[in-house]
This record gives sequence, C-alpha cells and structure tokens, in this order.
Amino acid sequence: MNIITHLTEIKSIRRIRLSLAVALVSAAMLPVSMSAQSLAESGFIRNSDYKENIEKAVQGYPESQRIVAECYLAGTGVRKDVNEAWKWLVKAAGNGDIESQYIIGTLYRDGNGVRQNYEESAYWFRKAGKNGHHKAQVEIARQFAEGQGVQQDYRIAAENYWRAAEGGEPEGAYYYAKLVSEGRAGMKDLPKALKYYKKAAAAGFGDAREKVRELEAQGVKEPVVRKFVPKKKNTTHGKTSKSRTSKSRKKRR
Repeated sequence: MNIITHLTEIKSIRRIRLSLAVALVSAAMLPVSMSAQSLAESGFIRNSDYKENIEKAVQGYPESQRIVAECYLAGTGVRKDVNEAWKWLVKAAGNGDIESQYIIGTLYRDGNGVRQNYEESAYWFRKAGKNGHHKAQVEIARQFAEGQGVQQDYRIAAENYWRAAEGGEPEGAYYYAKLVSEGRAGMKDLPKALKYYKKAAAAGFGDAREKVRELEAQGVKEPVVRKFVPKKKNTTHGKTSKSRTSKSRKKRR
C-alpha cells in the first residue's frame, strides 16, 4: 500500500467516525421521521429480519449491518433506536455497502434523525455515486446543479446525470437532456437532448414526452450513430497473387 492510498483511507475513516459522532448527537435531540418506517409498512423489512441478520452484522457483513440499521430505524423486530440505527448504518457504509452510503446521504439531505447538512449529504451521495449507485448520482448531480453544499458546477452535474441515465435512471436522463438543451454544461446540443428526453419519456418521467414532441416539431433529430464495420479481406487477390507466383516459378524451371 502506498502512502497516498494509506492517507486516503485514514481520511475516509475519520470522516466516517465524525459522521457517526455528529449523527448520534443530533439523533438524541431531533424527532424521528425515518424513510425506513415506510419500508416496514411496505413489507420490505420483516419482523424476522433483525434476528436473521444481527449475528452476521456483528461479524462484519455490510448488508446485514444495513438491514439491522433499517430495523432499528423502523422499530421492526426490535425496539426503535435511532442511535443504534446510525451506528450500524455508518458501519455498513464504511464497509462498502453502497445502499447504506446512499441512505446516509438522504438522511442528511432531509434532516431525518440528524441535523440537515448538505455538505455531508453531498459527501455520501458522491461516495455512493462513484460506487455505481444511480439514484445517488442523480442526487449529487442535483446538488452540483443547485450549489447545495458544494460549489455550483454544471459540468459535474451533467456528468453525474449522464452516468445515472446510462444506468437506466429516467430522472438522470431527463435532467441531463435539460442541461444539454440549455447549454448549461457546454455547447447546446438539441439532438443529444432529444435522445435523452426519449429515454426519460420511455419510462413516463415528468413531461419528457412533451419535450420530445417540442423538439421534433422544431425538426430536431437524434444524432446518427455510425457503426464501425470492418472491411472484408480480399481473398481473391491473395489467391491470384499466389497463382501468379507459382506460374512464374514454372517458367523459370
């Protein structure tokens, strides 16, 4: 392990410990309004989940740690305890559970069980987004577009919306199309905007279908993607040259 990697890991561990400390202090002072409650009501969290996962959570399995955290948040299968929920959630996130990283971001964004903090939400959304969480990519893109907790940067916003769109997230496709149609992240590109509005429209997102109709009415067409077709080898030429060589050899003889 080189010194840069080592220092990066130390910084990440300190950030996780700080998040846990801040969350525990805030959780003791704020009322609970957790998204995990709706998960429990929807049947995504079962009463048996806590017993089935607590042992694995103690052993360090990140997915089990997240499930235990959600059980504590919702009070499903165990007494509701925000402090315990945060403890397990941050452990899971620190162990690489992408969904936990995203959940922490949403809790900081909404001020649920912790004081609202856009800088912290940006940190966790960006972390989850880099690990491939498409909803987190949408959220960090939004924060960069609006300058919430970060310096406003439409290029970074567009990049993350695009990543989310390519991952199948219709909201990412819609807002990426919006940025490129307005030229916020560089040159205005209506054909590209049409392409991504169509992606959003296919999922029925917002007024994407209306945006598609508007652009098509202006005569805008999707960019043409030219496929690379490798040239076929001229086998006839090869055979001819071989036959000529053999004839010349016979004449010399």
